[in-house]
Amino acid sequence: LSRYLYRGVISEKNIVSNRNGHVTFNYIESKTGKKRQRTLKGEDFLHLVLLHVLPRGFRRVRDYGFLHGNAKKMLFWVQLILHVQIKVPSLRPRPAFKCPCCNTPMVVLGVRTATFNPG
Repeated sequence: LSRYLYRGVISEKNIVSNRNGHVTFNYIESKTGKKRQRTLKGEDFLHLVLLHVLPRGFRRVRDYGFLHGNAKKMLFWVQLILHVQIKVPSLRPRPAFKCPCCNTPMVVLGVRTATFNPG
């Protein structure tokens, strides 16, 4: 079943077995991040899979319009028109370089790169 689903709800390698009307599959528990195995009746398994299938004519919203990954400029304009205030995260200060002898912060005056001279 999984190879027929678009960007599968469950991949074929995660379906372990289908015996006696019961389907066993692997999944990752979202709360703990651990891999689990579950066995369900075939009808219940299909019910879970079909919860993720969109009705005919519908599209995944995140792949279209201003929510598309490449539409950052359009998203900016939508936010500007709707007066959406985006909170800019504050930058963390960089850790200071400390002198190995006296353990006081050092000031970096410049960086020198090594030049490679094949002789």
